[in-house]
Amino acid sequence: MRLVFDNPFEAEGCWFKGNVHTHTTNSDGHMTPEQIVLRYREAGYDFLSITDHGVLTDTRELSRPDLLMIPGEEICAGSSERGRFNHIVGLNIDGEIPVKDFQRWESPQRVIDLIGELGGFAILAHPYWSELNINDMTKLRGYIGVEVYNATCDLTIGRGHSNVHWDDLLAIGRRLLGFAVDDAHCLVKPLLPLDLCEAWISVKARDLTAESIMNGIRDGYFYSSNGPEIRGINVSKREVRVSSSPVKSIAFVSNGGHGENNTVEEGSLEEAVYAVTGSEAYVRIEITDRSGRKAWSNPVYVDP
Repeated sequence: MRLVFDNPFEAEGCWFKGNVHTHTTNSDGHMTPEQIVLRYREAGYDFLSITDHGVLTDTRELSRPDLLMIPGEEICAGSSERGRFNHIVGLNIDGEIPVKDFQRWESPQRVIDLIGELGGFAILAHPYWSELNINDMTKLRGYIGVEVYNATCDLTIGRGHSNVHWDDLLAIGRRLLGFAVDDAHCLVKPLLPLDLCEAWISVKARDLTAESIMNGIRDGYFYSSNGPEIRGINVSKREVRVSSSPVKSIAFVSNGGHGENNTVEEGSLEEAVYAVTGSEAYVRIEITDRSGRKAWSNPVYVDP
C-alpha cells in the first residue's frame, strides 16, 4: 500500500487566497468588473478570476500588486440526462473560447478540449445545482476538478454542496480536485445574503504570478474553504493526520464504508488522525466549524 498526496503544506512558497468563479455586468452579474475587483481587494483576496458567460472579460487594467487577475470564462453546453446544461469554467485561458454560450447542440467535451488548447484548465461547475449524475460526469474527460462548494448555489436555492458528486467520481478512480467558489452574481433581494467573498481556495505558490498560482492549482497545492482553516496535513505510510483552526468536526471521507468522523459536542477539535486500512481508494479531509462552515482538502490516494 502506498499513500499518494501532493502535499501543499510541505511545498515551498506562501499561501494565497483566491476565487476562481465570478460574474459581472458583462454577462449575468450585477456589479461591474471594477466594483467586483474593489470588493475582493477589500476582503483581502490575493487573486481573482472573472468568468463571465460566453465572453472573456478584459481584466488586464484591473490587476494590482495586491490582487492578481486570472483570465477566465464560463460556457454552458450540451444536455445532461436530466436535460440541463453542463456548466464549464475555463481558467487562465489566453483567448475567448470560440463557441456560443447556452447551446444544446454544442459538445461539452469540445468546450473542455478548447480550454486546454487555449492553455487553460477546465472545472466542472456546480454539478448538484446542474443536476448532473455520474453518467453525465464520466462521459467527460480532461477537466481537472469539480466545484465541491458553490456559494451562490447554496445561498439562492440550497444546492451548493457537490461533495457527493465529487466522491462518486473519486470512488471509481477519477483523480479530480475540489474547488470552493463564489460564482458571485451579486443579486440584491430580500433574505438573500450577498454571494461574494464567501468561499475561496488557499493556494501554496512561490509568488503571486499567474504561472505560480496556476502551477499550484494544477499540482493540487491548495485546499478549499468557506470558513475554517486547514493548518497542516501529514501523510505517513499508514496514517493521515490533520491540524486545523478550532472546529466541531474533522471527517476523513472515503469510499466503501471506510473513513471516520471525529465530532465534539462541547469545546473544539484542532487535530485528528486516521489509520488507513488499505481498502480505500482515497481519503479526503472535510472539517466543519460550529457555524456549519467547512474546509475541504484534496484527496489522498491509496495505491495497492
